[in-house]
Amino acid sequence: MITTKLLKLFTSVLLLIFSFTGVLYGSSALEIMTKVDARYTGDSAVSDWRMILIDKKDRKRVREIEIFSKEYNDVDKSISFFKSPGDVKGTSYMSYNWASTSKEDDSWLYLPALQKVNRIASADRSGSFMGSDFTYSDIDGFELEDFNYKIIKDSDVVDGKDCWVIESTPKNKKVIAKTGYLRSIQWVRKDIYFVVKNRILVKKGKKVKLFAAKDIQKIDGVWTAKTLQMITTKNKKLVHKSIFQLKNIKYNSNVEDSIFETEVMQRGL
Repeated sequence: MITTKLLKLFTSVLLLIFSFTGVLYGSSALEIMTKVDARYTGDSAVSDWRMILIDKKDRKRVREIEIFSKEYNDVDKSISFFKSPGDVKGTSYMSYNWASTSKEDDSWLYLPALQKVNRIASADRSGSFMGSDFTYSDIDGFELEDFNYKIIKDSDVVDGKDCWVIESTPKNKKVIAKTGYLRSIQWVRKDIYFVVKNRILVKKGKKVKLFAAKDIQKIDGVWTAKTLQMITTKNKKLVHKSIFQLKNIKYNSNVEDSIFETEVMQRGL
């Protein structure tokens, strides 16, 4: 989802199986990333976000989004409604992220101009989410078992907090095609198992993405990043930047099951 998923998205990132983990000072990469994935993110959430898109000439576009998310035993569901500006108003995005790794996740996009709900194919999930530097795979989250992990540095400080530095690499070409990523290096806060920084090598165009989670606070008992930033670079020069700013969020609120339907995407709130 874009809240719990966005928050889980970069603040959580990727689970995994045993195949490639190094043990260092009593904690393996697998153990650390499993705890990142298991970090409590609320059973449901309603939130408002501001998405700011900035090009290399520092021109800005601002979009307002309202998001509903809910966790079930077998699936996490989320639905996002774009409220402004006029050129994206009425657009909605919905995802079902199944707990079973044998079941393909589902996601749909509704564009008012087409008056049609389109399913996002697995092959298209490496594409840009609504013109941002985040991909559909970023928004929906990754399957931990699709990656290998290893600790490359036991201690590094980010914003005054001690972190592990962990490398993740896709297990096969199918995962690369789905995510669009060749390799990532993540900084995980040791005190709260929170991904606060990520350096991602992109396959297409030989670009590098730089992710940061900032303004981390505890809200309703849930550690939450109020600012999520992704910068795309090429040859160390800015290509584009996206910032998600959390305006407000309420965890464990009453989110009706009926909101997670394609008819609601078309009808809107």
